[in-house]
Amino acid sequence: MRAAPAFTALFAALVLGACGNSPPATPEPVATANDTAAPPPAPPAERTEPEDAPMTGSLAAREAASEPSSTLNFDCEGVRITVAYENDDALAKFVVDGETLALDREDAPSGAMYADGAGNRFWAHRPDEARLTLDGDHERNCYRVY
Repeated sequence: MRAAPAFTALFAALVLGACGNSPPATPEPVATANDTAAPPPAPPAERTEPEDAPMTGSLAAREAASEPSSTLNFDCEGVRITVAYENDDALAKFVVDGETLALDREDAPSGAMYADGAGNRFWAHRPDEARLTLDGDHERNCYRVY
């Protein structure tokens, strides 16, 4: 009858295990000041692209990057001009039919008017609108092109 005490001990162990009397969980280790921290991540490698890398993006973005901020494009009833303002807007330059016109600023009722002695006049009277007169010819309405 020696089997009875061994059977009783096994049965008691099974019952206690089924009742949820398991030993308490061991706590997670707590970091102390003496523990070493993980090394910081390595810095990203420097980009070694050539300085003259091809431009990407929209045409307008490429043109904006290549032109000074004082340059505006206009369509004046079929005559396309790019006006470049210089000397704190005291001078407006643009090319018409292969000829560069340099117009000095004059007094205007509104906006900015530029003219020369040959009868050429450019009057930017609104942010996106202007008027162009070439050699005293008829006045053309101009609209800014973006």
